[in-house]
Amino acid sequence: MNKPKQLIFPFQINQKASFDSFFCSPDNQNLMTRLADVVSSRDTSELIIHGEEGSGKSFLMQAICNELSSAEKQFAFIPMKKAFNMGVEIFQNLDSLDAVCIDDLQLILANQDWETALFNLINECQQSSCSLMLSLGGTQPLDESVILPDLLSRIKRMEFIALHAVQDEFFNQAIDFVAQQLDIKIEKAELEFLLKHQTRIFSLLVENIITLDNQAASLKRKITIPLIKETLNL
Repeated sequence: MNKPKQLIFPFQINQKASFDSFFCSPDNQNLMTRLADVVSSRDTSELIIHGEEGSGKSFLMQAICNELSSAEKQFAFIPMKKAFNMGVEIFQNLDSLDAVCIDDLQLILANQDWETALFNLINECQQSSCSLMLSLGGTQPLDESVILPDLLSRIKRMEFIALHAVQDEFFNQAIDFVAQQLDIKIEKAELEFLLKHQTRIFSLLVENIITLDNQAASLKRKITIPLIKETLNL
């Protein structure tokens, strides 16, 4: 019987997410090089991408999935923000895949049922040579987050890679890059207004720019400062 191709759960992946469309600041270069190696390799990997809120973990996890698809590998993508209420059974019978990608691991820590399910999944994937790629947010130390000692031991043996948030010095460059990738037209004055009056969390800023682009398209207007004020209630 053929194994399922790509997704086995109804979680949508941003099809525009890719390694090429991810803004890579200099301090993330080693991370991106490592991820490219992992996706193309036939070896099994167990890695955790750790980063603060807004650093782009979810986008990068979706990019990994799209790269796995391009490499004709079979995988499951499980974003815990959407999967948490579906029950721990969602972690069952995944070890026949090439890779399992779990986003927002921190959401299931300190929950004994989920921790047990994750522990079992890790063991099953190790036995079947299925790669595990996880993202982890938050600032709480693992020793204070994980209930099960055996799970803590398993997680600590995984490869941890830091995803650094976009620093202020690269903000303009990063936004220009994303706007080009998404074919969004925003002029310098409007961008500077956004940077001055809106969040400095990069991922939220990108979401706002996408919202502005959609609103401008629906109204058949350009992205202007008045439109920014109206749309974002500034």
